[in-house]
Amino acid sequence: MLRAIRIIGSILTTMLATAAAAQERPESAASARPAGDRILFGLGAGITPTYDGSGDYKIIPGGVLSGTVAGHDFQLNGPQLFVDAIPNRDARKIDLELGPVVGLRLNRTSRVDDARVAALGKLDTAVELGLRGSIGLRGVFDRTDRLALAVTAAWDVAGAHSSHIVSPSVEYSRLASKRAFVRAALTSEFVGGGYADYNFGVTLGGAAASGLAAYRAKGGLASIGANMLVTRSIGRPGSRWSLFGIASYKRLQGDIAASPIVVDTGTPNQFFAAGGIAYSF
Repeated sequence: MLRAIRIIGSILTTMLATAAAAQERPESAASARPAGDRILFGLGAGITPTYDGSGDYKIIPGGVLSGTVAGHDFQLNGPQLFVDAIPNRDARKIDLELGPVVGLRLNRTSRVDDARVAALGKLDTAVELGLRGSIGLRGVFDRTDRLALAVTAAWDVAGAHSSHIVSPSVEYSRLASKRAFVRAALTSEFVGGGYADYNFGVTLGGAAASGLAAYRAKGGLASIGANMLVTRSIGRPGSRWSLFGIASYKRLQGDIAASPIVVDTGTPNQFFAAGGIAYSF
């Protein structure tokens, strides 16, 4: 874990140094961000696995939240909120983001239908705090797009799994038309041993209660996957209303994929989808 923290610290330090340099070098106005505050808020419904590693699904509320206030971007990624501490600058081709993230992890904190997994007992809610940083390039294929390498590092401060999650990703976004916006990402997760064993381990007592084999999960690569967000304005040109759709897939890896919670009761293939209506203001 200490090694991972040092690596992430070095990456984020480099990002800050590059951000300071980039702010002193204005680039082409073709890659500038639109000025002014703006917020996109949407509500709908989604479908998600009933617990991490499950093959059963449940319907949950789904939504989107993103925008810019006082020159600072923010974005809700699932149950994790990110705020960019680096203010936006017009006419900047190299785009840097760095700021805090806060999120909740609600795995197996409510009812679980599978009797064997339910017999293991409920888990506590994890409150994860950390940092996210990204280095992006605007105007890669056209003047509206952005390609970025991002890293999010978060730690549970509530004493649930008391461990870390490091999530590198490659992200791409662009205006697909005058009415449509698309953002896609290739994702991965590396987790600490505490996270892996808390969510996917089976104690001796749990094995006796559930019938699953006792298992101790180690940290490492936890998943690889991809996700996509699409929004499209509806109504007359200039309308503030839009439709949104979200889809994601990840495949569990390593010790997590080999857990009896996944192998015997679920699947390593995890899907999520949501859709609804949004309003911009």
